[in-house]
Amino acid sequence: MIDKYGRNINYARISLTEKCNLRCVYCMPDDVSFNEYENTLSLNDYKFIINGLSQIGITKIRFTGGEPLLYEGLSEIIRYTYEECNIKDVAITTNGIGLYDMAYELYESGLRTVNISLDSLKEYKYKSITRNGDIKEVLKSISRCLELGMKVKINCVLISGFNENEIPDFILMTKFNNIDVRFIELMPLGEASKIYRNGYVNIQDVISQIDGLYKIESSENSTAKYYKLEDSMGRVGIITPMSCSFCSECNRIRITQNGTIKLCLHSEEEYDIKYYLNKPLIFREVLKEIILDKPERHYLNENKVSDTKRSMYQIGG
Repeated sequence: MIDKYGRNINYARISLTEKCNLRCVYCMPDDVSFNEYENTLSLNDYKFIINGLSQIGITKIRFTGGEPLLYEGLSEIIRYTYEECNIKDVAITTNGIGLYDMAYELYESGLRTVNISLDSLKEYKYKSITRNGDIKEVLKSISRCLELGMKVKINCVLISGFNENEIPDFILMTKFNNIDVRFIELMPLGEASKIYRNGYVNIQDVISQIDGLYKIESSENSTAKYYKLEDSMGRVGIITPMSCSFCSECNRIRITQNGTIKLCLHSEEEYDIKYYLNKPLIFREVLKEIILDKPERHYLNENKVSDTKRSMYQIGG
């Protein structure tokens, strides 16, 4: 599906829940509460949407949250996406808590890529930023996914004064493991806007000062720019929404658990698609019209604040 700026929109991120078992300080308030019936989309609604997406050219789907591992039908929806809709690039973004026990079932269902959020390799720091998470569970999950042959990507949000000094340790993970470690710039979105002013790190400046890294070309359509250490098994990526926008190459849309489409993470505008559920012909045409109208870019760099009123866990970022 080509939008009006010539971009091939072939990637959908689908949020399955707002709920999470951690309370990362840049993502979710410590005292957040969730409505038991927060989701307006049923499992069958999600299946209908995914089927429609597959028919208009979506070839990659990533399930997000909140924490997608908390969604009861995760294995079933992955299997449906992989087998029934013939979408072979199926991924999740997760904090990794509980993934160790679920990894084999999810792999058998068709999961091939996991993005695991990990902002520190030090136990006390990890517990602090996640408000009591156990890093040992995450590291076990990473090892299990590698054993199964899944592609593993570590997402690390860099925060000034917190984890900058761990960059060499994260990079070293790629030396002996087929892992992508991606450093992500902090964005002034939701809870992160409270720490953005003092916490922002320009990742391009940091990476340019690290000896031994060289830039590599990647055939995948990704928001990350990739680097490698000599003779390393994995890659180092940087994702720079603030210092170097990648809007001209953006190929994604987002679907929230409330049944809306967001064409841009930082736009307030959302399109409600619930009315069109179970109306396949109309739904596909509506999807095409919505995607055609994807905005050219965001203005986060200029405004230093996101236009969206949602927090990251409510978007499936």
